[in-house]
This record gives sequence, structure tokens and C-alpha cells, in this order.
Amino acid sequence: MPADLTHRTYDVNGIQMHVAEQGEGPAVILCHGFPEIWYSWRHQLPAVADAGFRAMAPDMRGYGRTTAPPDLEDYRQEVICADLVALLDRLRLPDAVFVGHDWGGVLVWNMALHHPQRVRAVAGINTPLFPPMPASFLETMRENPGTWDYQFYFQEPGIAETELEQDVGRTCRLILRSSDPADGFDVLAGFHNVRAQGGVLIGYPQDAPRSVMLSEDDLQCYVEQFQRTGFRGGLNWYRNHDANWAWDQSVKEYAVPHPALMVTAGRDPVLSPKLARKMEQWVPNLTRGHIERCGHWTQQEAPDELNRILIEWLGRLPAR
Repeated sequence: MPADLTHRTYDVNGIQMHVAEQGEGPAVILCHGFPEIWYSWRHQLPAVADAGFRAMAPDMRGYGRTTAPPDLEDYRQEVICADLVALLDRLRLPDAVFVGHDWGGVLVWNMALHHPQRVRAVAGINTPLFPPMPASFLETMRENPGTWDYQFYFQEPGIAETELEQDVGRTCRLILRSSDPADGFDVLAGFHNVRAQGGVLIGYPQDAPRSVMLSEDDLQCYVEQFQRTGFRGGLNWYRNHDANWAWDQSVKEYAVPHPALMVTAGRDPVLSPKLARKMEQWVPNLTRGHIERCGHWTQQEAPDELNRILIEWLGRLPAR
């Protein structure tokens, strides 16, 4: 990594948040998903910094070197958004550009909905702003979960943790895979049948090689962190759908007027491009980017293409 990458820990909202930072200028906060850490943005940090921004990639609540509280309710979206507001306050920043992938994408759209004055612009990588729902996500999907079956498997504390933590190296090798044919298979493509098959990783080769998108050092960075923390903090993000839905009911107008970017990936088997088709209804100032030959882990599988889209969009943002 470039020599000017720094690591700092901030006291925010009752936790200690580890943040990797690079560059100077307007703040761009990069929020990861599950099961990731700040390192997922290693290709974007220098590119965003070189473009004249202060790039910051936190370990989100429950991950890496950031505090992982024990209680499920500590992982509500309302609480995690409060982490980011507190981070802005701690850094004396009026606002920031928020970029999120996977659960980080859900988070940054929620920042725009619930804390619009703290958001300069917002970008979802693979994760769209979903339309407002008449009930919580799990209730809405219960009768026909399809691809979202894994979300139900993740609900009972301890079940998924036991499976994923049995062999953390194997878990990271199997889940963090690209759509490149050289990787052989994509675990995420089987998420529609997780409960019936008895777990996320059942049926895959015990000694699958690491993904071609990762070096051995990259893989070990993930393995070392999740061997230390386990997966419970990240899984707890999935266990607050009812509370998150109830919080969303407090939004008076379900709309994001900010400059926004949506980057879809043609080979993502979970967050497919079709989920983002109608976003302009709620996000009128939307720019779109698409990477066809890319799966779920876009920042790592197609870093050059994503960086090009992201930097071009950042460069077009209105002056503050």
C-alpha cells in the first residue's frame, strides 16, 4: 500500500472505530459489507486520494479493529448511522461523500434518507436503494425467499457463526470468490438453497484454492482478522430487519435528492442489476455505472473499472 496510508482509531458513539485514511481534501467515506473489512477498499483508497479527496475506509461496527458490542440491538441501522454521524462530528466535518458496498450500501442510502444534511453525495456499489416496503424485509420475503434464503439462515444466533468459524481460512477462500471462470464456482449463486442444504458452505471443495482476485497476502489479511473477531458482529447486522423497517417509517419523504451514483455488476448473483432498475423514482439525481464482467466483490474483482467510474463521478460533483 502507498506510504501515506494511515490508520487511526476514533472514539465515536460509545465505540472505538478503526479507520484507514489516505489523502487530503473533501471527505469520502467508504463503507464495507459482509464479510469484509476496511481492506476491501485497498484499491480505491489511493485512487480517491490521488483525485484530491480525503479517502477513509472504516472497519464498520462489529468488524476488524472496531468495537463489536455483544447485543443484537447494537447493530440496528439507526445505531450504525449514528456511528458515522459521530465520526463526522469527531473530525469536525459538516458532511461527506458516502460510498457503500453490500451492507455498506444499505447504510449509505440510510444516511441519505435519515441524515441528509450530513451527506454531500452518495454511491451504492452493487447495493441499490430498495423501494419502500409494506413490512420488514424478512416478512416481505418469507413466503418466497429465493436468493434471500441465506438471510433466514443467518437469523438464529450461533448457527451461522459455528459453520463459518469452524475453518476461517476455508470460509474466506470459498466466500470471497470472483466471477472469473478460473475461480470455478461462486458460493453466492447457491444462497437460494442455504437452509435446505444445511449451511452456506456445505457441498463445496474442502481445499478450494483462493480466488484469482486475491493475492495470498490479501487472503491472509481477511483470515487473520476473522480468526480474531469471528463473524458474530457482521451477522448481527442481518438480525435487525424489523427494527430497521420501523426506523424507516420515520422518514417523511422516501427520496434521495443528493447527487448519487449506482454501480451495478452483471454477474452478481445476489444484488443483480435488475434490483436497481427503478431507482430514479426515489433518486432523481442518479448517475449509473455498470461493469458487466463482474460479480459481487466489485471493489476487488474490477478495481480499475470501478475506480474510473467512481473518480469520474466524484469529479463532476458540484462545488461545495
